[in-house]
Amino acid sequence: MKKVRTEEQYALILNTTAVNGAYEHPTPNVAWACAGIDPDVFFPVDDDGLAAALAICDGCAVRTLCRTIATARAESGVWGGVLLAEGIPQAGVKRRGRPSKMAVA
Repeated sequence: MKKVRTEEQYALILNTTAVNGAYEHPTPNVAWACAGIDPDVFFPVDDDGLAAALAICDGCAVRTLCRTIATARAESGVWGGVLLAEGIPQAGVKRRGRPSKMAVA
């Protein structure tokens, strides 16, 4: 009988080379929902792009593993259904340009 690794075991053995290889040649025993999808989708520039990336992650069986790897490596982009900036969860996509003026009381 073939041994199946847990998400935590995969998180311990994966490194940058392995993650890049997993994208190009997905591991048969890991059902990455993003396998074969253009990586640019996971670097959204607006709310519609963010929604599209989150929809891909939504049904992924290994999203916790993905998020664990990304936070450990201080990644940016959508990982495991969360938008990250250098490993820190973000509320939404940052807008370009000047911030909105705030009303002064």
